[in-house]
Amino acid sequence: MTIVTSAGPRAARRARRCRSIGPGAVPRLLRVPTPERRVHEGRAVINRAELMRQLQIGESTAERWYRERAENGHPEPVHREGRRLYWDENELIGWARDWIARDAEPRQKVVEGRALLSRAELARRLNMREQTLADLYAARETSGHPQAVHREGRRLYWDEAEAVAWAQEREAAKKATLTPVDRSGEPDELVDAAEAARILGYASPRTITSYLARNVGYFPDPDDVEGRRWHRRTLWAFADRRSRPGRAGHAKTRSDQR
Repeated sequence: MTIVTSAGPRAARRARRCRSIGPGAVPRLLRVPTPERRVHEGRAVINRAELMRQLQIGESTAERWYRERAENGHPEPVHREGRRLYWDENELIGWARDWIARDAEPRQKVVEGRALLSRAELARRLNMREQTLADLYAARETSGHPQAVHREGRRLYWDEAEAVAWAQEREAAKKATLTPVDRSGEPDELVDAAEAARILGYASPRTITSYLARNVGYFPDPDDVEGRRWHRRTLWAFADRRSRPGRAGHAKTRSDQR
């Protein structure tokens, strides 16, 4: 007796895929990106696989570095072919080696009696992104960012007292441009959206309505949910966290920046 069974169309498709692989073929899911180095517009460029080969790092690490480039300063690609990206070799390899070595080097040290901080440590102290500090340093003629006072290889260090004082002055200058806040009245008094807008210097309560609808977690929830009212102290605390000129904002936390 011959028994015929049917495993359905899915099994048939799987069988066809297995037959198409052949003895010398490599399944698509097992293919590894090919390292590539070439010359583009007079400079050496490499793809991500070549970066992985030179530094002996995994693909997930290389992809994470690029994904987090807004925070870590990873260079932008200089050439693209389809979905394949290429970077300036010297720029990318130099950045990657610095990034790998950054945690092995001290973030703070004392030189000639002065306490010095690296950019990574300064960013941690000030709750800012390293890339933001790098941009401010590049524009130091207008931003007032202090000059580095010490260098070890490609790592720069800044005088701690000078850098912190600069950051505090910068924050104070930004706060001076924010809308004025009315701090009169009882802290525990509940006020509606119209009064809350007046306290915070907004032109209309629609500003608060917009924040609540479009920016969840940005503006404090009402203390009296049913009546949609806030304690004055809640509004004052929110105002104290503002950091963006002309708007009711708050300083981003480290989790916001990731």
